[in-house]
Amino acid sequence: MASRTMFLIQLYLFSLILHSSFCDWASEWMAPVRDHLTNKYSPPNGPQPRGVPGVNYDAGIFDEETERVTNIYEPESLNMEASQPNYDISAASLKSKLENSLQTAKLLTETLKMQINALTLKEVELKEAIANGRSGVTALTVSSMGRLPRTYLIRDGYWTRCNGMVQPPPSDQTKSFFNEINIAPRCIGQEVSSGPDPCVFNSITKYETIPTYRRLEYYEEDYLCLKPTFNSSMEQYLSVPKQLVNETCSNGVIRTLTENSIECGIRTLADYTYYPQRSYTSLLPLEYCTEKDGSCRLIVAWHISNTTIENFEFLKNQPNFKKYFIRANFVEQVI
Repeated sequence: MASRTMFLIQLYLFSLILHSSFCDWASEWMAPVRDHLTNKYSPPNGPQPRGVPGVNYDAGIFDEETERVTNIYEPESLNMEASQPNYDISAASLKSKLENSLQTAKLLTETLKMQINALTLKEVELKEAIANGRSGVTALTVSSMGRLPRTYLIRDGYWTRCNGMVQPPPSDQTKSFFNEINIAPRCIGQEVSSGPDPCVFNSITKYETIPTYRRLEYYEEDYLCLKPTFNSSMEQYLSVPKQLVNETCSNGVIRTLTENSIECGIRTLADYTYYPQRSYTSLLPLEYCTEKDGSCRLIVAWHISNTTIENFEFLKNQPNFKKYFIRANFVEQVI
């Protein structure tokens, strides 16, 4: 009986030792897996003890009421898909921003064009008033290569030639209605009625015409349409009949290139000084009139030859340009 009892005790101890060894081996074998899951789902401060409500451990959440662990493990592929940005939404947002930027740029461009056109119209209006002496008086000095300088007074489109010198109005006069007649320049000398100077024009159209009859050597004739109005571009017609020249130059002077060179030389400079009437100053864009006496300066210069046609315009005095453009000795005292 004692031997049997001793045998049972030894069998129990052996079973206990075997069970403990097996648990330690399983725990050691499963430790990497447990550590991987614990590190992945635990907070940065490390794993929390079991039994704390809402604490993440071993890829689960412990519920205090049910004393159960809810598995929150998800496949890694699903987590990667959730963490990736939505490129479709980003592309649509970028496209919308670019379209808004382009629309804003278009509106700014149209506004700038409108402002440039309005400014150009104001400049043309002022230049037309200066060249015609509208609502005031214009003193004009014409210098051309091949001829002596000429001086004119222009009042509302009516030209007179001053055979002498033009005296500008005094700059220190009081602003009074009775002094209105004294603000205009005067001719000190003989003032005679005249037409527009044949060498003064403000825009040009060049024609290369077809010969009217057969020649041994073919060449085209050059005709110019010299117009009194201002135009921002110099037009040109190539190889047209003479009839088209007559039809399209109804408001200008038709002249051949040779005739223009003989009469005016290849360079002509018109120097305008405009004195507007004070009662009409609000009707004209006079912000360009920066002279001390309140006058407006306009310089229109042309270089016309067989090879080139050039135009220069300045809404202010440019003495250096005038000295460069006209180099004849007899105009030194004038410019």
